[in-house]
Parts: sequence; C-alpha cells; structure tokens
Amino acid sequence: MSRRILIFACILSLLAVITHVGVAVWAHSEFTQPEGIVASQALTFANERTLYYDLKQYPYTICPYMPLLYGMMAAMFKLGMPILLAGRLVNIAALAAILYLIWKLLLLYTNDRRSAWTGLALGGMTQLLLGWGVVGRSDVPAIALSLAAFYLYARYAVKGDEVLDQSAILAMLGLLFKQTALAAPAAIFLLLLVSSPKRALRFGLIVGGIGGAIVLGIDRWLDGRFLFSTVFSNMNPFALFKLQLHFEFMAATLSPLILISAIGAKKALDSGGKSAFAYLLTASAIFLLTAGKLGSDFNYQIETAILLIVCSCLALHSLNFFELYSMGSKSWITILILPLAVFAVQNLRISTGALLERIEGERKFRVQLRELEPFFAKPGLILSADSNSLVHFKRRIEVDALIYRWLVEAGKVSEARVVEDIRQGKFQSILLFEDAFGEENSDPEFPRLPKSHMDMIRSHYRLVQRIPGAYPYDLFAYQPLNGQQH
Repeated sequence: MSRRILIFACILSLLAVITHVGVAVWAHSEFTQPEGIVASQALTFANERTLYYDLKQYPYTICPYMPLLYGMMAAMFKLGMPILLAGRLVNIAALAAILYLIWKLLLLYTNDRRSAWTGLALGGMTQLLLGWGVVGRSDVPAIALSLAAFYLYARYAVKGDEVLDQSAILAMLGLLFKQTALAAPAAIFLLLLVSSPKRALRFGLIVGGIGGAIVLGIDRWLDGRFLFSTVFSNMNPFALFKLQLHFEFMAATLSPLILISAIGAKKALDSGGKSAFAYLLTASAIFLLTAGKLGSDFNYQIETAILLIVCSCLALHSLNFFELYSMGSKSWITILILPLAVFAVQNLRISTGALLERIEGERKFRVQLRELEPFFAKPGLILSADSNSLVHFKRRIEVDALIYRWLVEAGKVSEARVVEDIRQGKFQSILLFEDAFGEENSDPEFPRLPKSHMDMIRSHYRLVQRIPGAYPYDLFAYQPLNGQQH
C-alpha cells in the first residue's frame, strides 16, 4: 500500500475514533438499554454496597457480568464522576489499548510497519469497535485484557520472552470482566499444549485454578447468588433468528476481511501466523456458541472482528501485497486493495449513521427526561422498564422487565410478590414501553412484564401519560386508580 493512502486511512481512522469518543463523553443518556442497566446496577452497588441479588425480594434484576466493571464504575462514581461516563471511560481506555495491541501484534509477527499501520487504520474504522468501544459494557475491557494476554503469549512464541505467567494473569482478569472471555486463554492453552505441555498446565492452573478459586470464593461469600446471576440466570433461550441477524451484519461489515484472510491463510500459516489464526478460530467458536441466545447484540462479534483485522493483515504481508502495491505491480494480489476499500467505506458509512442516531437520541432523551421529572420527584417506589431515567434520577432498578419475565416464565423466580404489590398500589408510578390497554408486543426480546402483571396493572392502575423518547416505542406512565398508593 502506498504511503499516501496509508496516511489518509490513518487520519480517517483517527477522526472516526475522536468523533465517537467525543459524542460518548458529551452525551448524558444511555446508548443502549443494557448500558443503562449496568450503570444502574453499579450505582446501586456504590450507594447500597449490594450486588448479585437472590431475586426473592427487590430488586428483581440480575447482574450478568463479572465484578470488575461494576467495582470500577462504583469507585469512579464515589470520586464524583457521573456513572454512565465512568463506564464509558473504562471502555474508551480499553479501546485505545486494543488499537495499540493490534499495532504491536502485527509489528511483532511481521516486523513491517506498513502491516502494523494498516491494522491500526482498519481497527479505527471498524464499526464494532467504534460503536461498542465507547459504551459502558464489559465486553471491550475483557477483550482488551484477552488481547494483551495473547500478545504476551506471542512474545513468548516469537522471541522466547518468559512472560507466560503475566499472560495468564491478564487472561484471568479478562474473565473477571466477562465470563465468556474464553477465546484467548483457550487458544493459548491449546497452542502451549502442542509445544510444551508443562507450560500449558502451569498456564491453565493460573487461569483456571486461581480464577476458579476467586469465583467460587465470591459465590460462597454471597450464598450462591454470584453464579446464579452470572451463569444460571444468564442462560437465555436460543433463537435461530438471532444467528441470522449476526451473520447478516457480519457479511455487511466483515466479509472483505474474511475474504482476504481466506485467500492468504495458507501463506500466513506457513509464515508464522498459526497462533493468530488459532485465536481467530477459538473466538469464532465462542461467537457461534453464544450469539444465538435472546438478548445478544453485535458486541458478540467484536473479538472475532479484531482477529480478522490481525489475520487479514498477516495474509496481506505473506502475499507481499504491500511491496507489490507500492511498486505499482500488475499482479492480481494488488487487487486486494478493493476489499480493503469496501471494508473502510462500509464500516465508516454504518458508524456515521449510528453516530448521528446517538446524537439525535440524546436530544430526544433530554426532552423525555424533562417530562419524567415530576414522576421521580414524588416519594415512593417506581417500577420502570426505562433504565435511562432510573440512572438519571439515581433510582435503583426494582424490576428488570425483560430478564424478570424470562426468569418467571422459566420458573426460576416467583412472581407472587410483585403481582401483589401491583394489586395493592405500592408503586407510586409504573413506567413501561407498552400500552397495557392496547395490543401486546410479541417480540420475545421486548422489555415487558409477564401477562399476570399486565392484567393487574389494567385492574388497579390508570394510564396517565404517553411520553415519546429515543426508542421506536414510547414510554407509558401508569399510576394507581384514584391516586391511591398504599
């Protein structure tokens, strides 16, 4: 690739990252509903020092992630930082680390700065990284630690550096951000098992032994609530339509990199890229095993996307693409500039649209929050499916409508107490994304209460206001009949 094209691509990448980071720091409302839920749970942790609930009493919500993100956000909030911004800054730091590690990995494997800068430019243009790298979720920090663990393994494999223990510790920390961050430690363990079984055993003991002891210790301390929230209650039903949506998005955003990686795979493997491709395979396997569950989003593809960037750049290097293109060669290999261009245009187009939606969504959220202020100014409990307003007005989640409904339908949680409290009018307001007196939304991922709860709301509450917001569905506010609250 010519120097001018590479410089232009890096400038575009930098501008894209700066723009997304700037909007994330400016915005005061959630970008996704799960981001608001995580922020609300971290806020409750900071204020009440409670996390991972038994779901036999309020709050009826599960904390699906491991404790590191919640702890960091709570600590930053205690230091005076807004809770949403705290989660976003953790992720922005992780995004910067991922881009740096892509550059370092490619430099380590190829010793070619053109490959490294190409990988950096591609990373900064990738919609999955631009969109999710500024959202307060656990995925990006977990992947950053996993990628750092793999980079240390690569240093051992390429240079013989004795850094495997540090790699294992980083992999373990990644798992303490998100329990599905298994791809990197699995790939490293399998690669070590082939070359040095003793080192593989030591690596596995650090990750699995120490990490497992921490998990079991926390679970015992919390009387089983930890694994109940992070594992057993997190096993959402699978749906084939979710996999279809993932594959369609992957085809739209990552297919050029898949093509390049496939074309150059054989030469890249022969040139020392086996470990990176092994990591790509394990990341793809974890994606296939988990992405089909209800509630999954495109963040499940982030790690695979990062590895496709690394492997496609390794493939280009092994095919001598950069040298041939800079010399103006007529070789078919130089045509690979076209899928690179398609990748850049498609990802920047999608990410620009998503960014504009976030800016417009923030404007709508601010209007909605002004409308909701009188409801939150009153004393008493609020049952709200809207996490954004709960975070803004510093209220905890009493009932997480979507997850609670799934758990009730699965027979894991009793609905009796919430139904009785609705009957008695104990909630001064109920805020839902559904008109209880209209047609039911049949989408399995729609955040609604179980049917018995909606029947009780129809009997004992009245609709007082319909409030538009940033989502396709409005927010409906209900209050007890005749204004009675017990």
